Amino acid sequence: MFTSQRCATRGIVAEVGLDIQLTLWSMIDKRKETGIEVDYLQVFELSIVRKDGILLQKVVHRQECPQATDTYFLPMIETPIKMTIWAMDSEEYCMMLLPEEY
Repeated sequence: MFTSQRCATRGIVAEVGLDIQLTLWSMIDKRKETGIEVDYLQVFELSIVRKDGILLQKVVHRQECPQATDTYFLPMIETPIKMTIWAMDSEEYCMMLLPEEY
């Protein structure tokens, strides 16, 4: 899973910074490297948290089969956002999209 060409929809390109896009793809790669079986649908729930006066990007990365959840706090994201993003693998290509674009 997630070895094909990676693409992003117009919604992702318009609303999500490249730094976040690349970080989310790397989270999928990290999951694969640690030996966790990767589901065809990866869900990222992004929110903004403040810690010690600094805005952080919080990312909850989950999948259903097998069930797995990881939470990250990212200080290096230039413009934190609040939204849900999906990454799907069709085996022909991998697509990052907003749920409403499905």
